[in-house]
Amino acid sequence: MMNKKGMTTTDFFGLAFGSMIGIGWVISVPQWMASAGSLGAIIALAATILLIIPIGFVYGELTSSLKLSGGEFAYTHYALGKWPAFICGWFLILGYLIILPWVAISVPLLFAYAFPLLNSYPLYTLMGQVVYLPHILLSLAMIFGLSWLNYRGAKLSARFQTIATAMMLVTFLAFLGGGFFLGDPQNAAPLLQTENGHALSGIILAVSSILFFMNGFDTVSKTVDEAEASINYKNLGKVTVGTILLGGGLYMVIVLASAFLMPASEMGEMGALPLIHALEARSGSMLLPLIVVFGVLLGVITTFNGFLLAGSRLIQSFAARGFIPKGFAAEHTRYKTPYKTVWAMAAFSIVGTLFGSGALLPLVIMGGIAFLIAWFCMAFAAVTIRLKQPHLQKPYKMPGGIYMAFAATLFSAILLAAMLIPGTPISMGMTEYVLFFIWLAAGAILYVCYTRRSVPNKVEITQLEDKGVHQA
Repeated sequence: MMNKKGMTTTDFFGLAFGSMIGIGWVISVPQWMASAGSLGAIIALAATILLIIPIGFVYGELTSSLKLSGGEFAYTHYALGKWPAFICGWFLILGYLIILPWVAISVPLLFAYAFPLLNSYPLYTLMGQVVYLPHILLSLAMIFGLSWLNYRGAKLSARFQTIATAMMLVTFLAFLGGGFFLGDPQNAAPLLQTENGHALSGIILAVSSILFFMNGFDTVSKTVDEAEASINYKNLGKVTVGTILLGGGLYMVIVLASAFLMPASEMGEMGALPLIHALEARSGSMLLPLIVVFGVLLGVITTFNGFLLAGSRLIQSFAARGFIPKGFAAEHTRYKTPYKTVWAMAAFSIVGTLFGSGALLPLVIMGGIAFLIAWFCMAFAAVTIRLKQPHLQKPYKMPGGIYMAFAATLFSAILLAAMLIPGTPISMGMTEYVLFFIWLAAGAILYVCYTRRSVPNKVEITQLEDKGVHQA
């Protein structure tokens, strides 16, 4: 049943948008421009939005119609059966376990800009990256703080997310103002990058990176059962699609402001936070960059908090349905939170931070694969449900109906195939292929030894009645 004092539409928007906009833009925008050119990066963002919007429509319709807890794997289980649902959920868990330590490692990088003394007390070097003691301590502080917040309850976590997201949006104005008013349009050259061949290849490479940073809208589907009783489910569909449009649009404006600041070739040599250092060089002061660093720090915190909240509900639901041991589904008697899962994810994040950014870099690509698998499963599930239950009540209806669902299935399948098939412009490297098949093999063993016997093949419609699902 829905919590009467649960999350509002504003809370869901803060969760989704705050999860999408983190530190990635500070690090990756110069890379997008170096690959595709300044105009090419904007074209790549527009193309990515066009590819993802149909998927967002699918999420909006299914989330508002079925209201299943657990997100993508639950809809896949309902529409397609247990083994597709297991694949979907198993790789989604990998995606969340990867993204949390990656985000946690970003926190000390931001603090070290303001306090360079934090780059002291080196402990060891791993894959070319020095790991410092103060960096680890700062990452641990954020992990413990946000894990405690999520341990205490979804509403408390969502309220924090909403406030931090609003403050983060205000600080974006500082960066955009610095870029447009202090920069020079001539720095935007080259508009299209053609050094490595046709401009299209650079745009495709940028799209492959941008996909990873467009995640966040999917968090709504995993936390829908935390909604307040009076919520309008049609608005949840609007939040899902609106997050994609607003997030993609903001990235475009950031690219344009960054292009004015400094040529991408120069920014690429400015360390771990190239846009921050470029803003400092252009302004001649640390005041404006520090304001932006504060906003980026809020973005990092909201990203970690949002994915921890959504990921813990994902794992809780996955366990409750018997796909993995049910101990992970345990709920706190007072706070009604999946406390074991929250602290298990925190422990994994802690271990991940000890390896440093160098060791985690190959896993970022794996995170992109995991989310693409989930997008494909949701789209295919939407097609199946549209065909089998044409009269299902839909508070939010995707424009184009089943044709939009077919488009989402096609787009996600093409992107997934391009990353999995060797030799394409965005295919994985050898390390990623090894990691992919290790995770796949581990899942196969778990499925054969445990899941196959513990989960029914289909979710019956009677199991959904309490969630408000009914025919029109």
